Amino acid sequence: MHEAMATRFSVAVAHDDPVYARQAIAAAFAELDLIEARLSRFVESSDVFRINRLGRGQATVVHPDTWACLRIARKVEVATQGAFDPAFAMRFLCRNGPLYELDADRPVVRVLVDGLRLDLGGIGKGFALDRMAARLADWEIASVLLSASTSTVLALDPPAGKPGWPTRVGPDDRSGRRLFLSRRALSGSGVGVKGDHVIDPRTGRPAQGVVRAWAAAPTAAEADALSTAFLVLGAEGARHYCRRHPEVAAYLQLDEHSGLATLQEA
Repeated sequence: MHEAMATRFSVAVAHDDPVYARQAIAAAFAELDLIEARLSRFVESSDVFRINRLGRGQATVVHPDTWACLRIARKVEVATQGAFDPAFAMRFLCRNGPLYELDADRPVVRVLVDGLRLDLGGIGKGFALDRMAARLADWEIASVLLSASTSTVLALDPPAGKPGWPTRVGPDDRSGRRLFLSRRALSGSGVGVKGDHVIDPRTGRPAQGVVRAWAAAPTAAEADALSTAFLVLGAEGARHYCRRHPEVAAYLQLDEHSGLATLQEA
């Protein structure tokens, strides 16, 4: 277990050498700390903190990891027509055009408005899991399950003879279902526990129509961002997204009294 990003991260490894596995896990947690130091909007030395202090027209060089995370966020923002937006705190005030731009060839971010407030909380934990998985791959650790609390999991190869790493999707054991993940990520978001904390970037108001959403995707960063986007898009919007992206699965709970609706299988 390791605390970072206000979340408890864990790693489960199937490996013949427990000492070597523990060393690899320690390296993955060290990578997690580096990612947090780059992406946190609360750490004064982070890339995101520096970006948020820039004025209109100013630019800064960031770490390639920060640039990569922002590129994934922008990809999901475009694909969901703004249902996911790391600059959501300003989007409904500045509807015309982008608020920042990413250099196509080098890790440079340019701010296009005054008062930009980037927040990678909706994708950062998933991105960190992807980077941790990459570090474990450097150690030739292939069979692993990484988790950011209970909200996002990333499964690589399953243990020998197993169909996948077991996990659950759904509001509880009674109405949920069991999934076996392999080379796939699953993330969940909801308003049922914390209240109306998910904001529709397009309106500035709390998302309506879905109380919990889960997304399965090839990467944890995508799954993390999409679970939030599906809360905003609602059932029809999420269904339309999945039709256009067959590699993505969605599971929704429409209200506190309904069961799990499967829009597309993992």
